[in-house]
Amino acid sequence: MSSLKAFDIEKSSDDPDMLGLSRKIETGFPSPAGDHLEKALSLEELIIHRPAATFYVRAEGNGMNKSGIFDGDILVIDRSVKPDDGNIVVATVFEDVFIRRFIKRGNQIYLTSDDQSQPPVQITRDTEWMIWGVATYLIHRFRAG
Repeated sequence: MSSLKAFDIEKSSDDPDMLGLSRKIETGFPSPAGDHLEKALSLEELIIHRPAATFYVRAEGNGMNKSGIFDGDILVIDRSVKPDDGNIVVATVFEDVFIRRFIKRGNQIYLTSDDQSQPPVQITRDTEWMIWGVATYLIHRFRAG
């Protein structure tokens, strides 16, 4: 079973232009205008749309690998977004906290893992559950070091 650690957003600096990532770089054939500088990049501005409703979680385990979520990845969770069919959510079910895919089929709701050994959780009248929020971004490290 996957677990997670949640942490609140702390603005990294009073300067929104803190990161000097100010250039678009081609992934294919270089453009003659490739040295054109863009406005400095602020990750907070890019991924945090509603700061009061947003928090981060760190994924633990491999239950969502097929969705591209790996052990140690950080998900940006927005509490203000209503989950749609297929969204990745953070939810509690009977006090267990999960990162799962939200599936809605008619009036039925399921929370599913990519790990086939973990059966879908069907939400019923008797289920004590809560959606903490919807994943809006994923921060994934390509390599260690």
